[in-house]
Amino acid sequence: MDDPAAKQQAELKKKHERTKRKLKIIGAIVAVAGLGLAIMGLADMVVSTSEGEMPTLFWGMIAGLPMLGIGGGICMMGFRKEITRYVKNEAVPIINETGQEITPAISAMASAVKNTEGNICPHCGNPNDDEAKFCRHCGAELLVVCPHCGEKVKDGKFCDKCGQPLHE
Repeated sequence: MDDPAAKQQAELKKKHERTKRKLKIIGAIVAVAGLGLAIMGLADMVVSTSEGEMPTLFWGMIAGLPMLGIGGGICMMGFRKEITRYVKNEAVPIINETGQEITPAISAMASAVKNTEGNICPHCGNPNDDEAKFCRHCGAELLVVCPHCGEKVKDGKFCDKCGQPLHE
């Protein structure tokens, strides 16, 4: 009754977790070694310069700083899931808050678009409610007679009933 796909998935997950653990350990070791070399090289440079001598361990900085960066990068690959989850948890509340703040503006824009696409008076050009039969601004009838089928329809480019152009 063992599901082979589930078993394979579980093995892949274990392998992935082992790989992540190795990346975290190797990255930390490389970063710490790089930091140690960089500190050693910097300390030698400061001491040698203050004594008027040439630094002899300057190579420690040259090797240590890239190692520090490489180790940090390897560590970050190992901690990518944790880092991404942290960033998500920081960002989502801000995104939700932003959504709540801009909702009135979006509603106003949607209403404006609805009014410009809605029931426009063919006589005065002002917007009206979709259900209105007469213009609230000039009182004119909002329906026009289709020249092809004679049906009264809302003004637009084409008749709702026969599909022919309302204006020639």
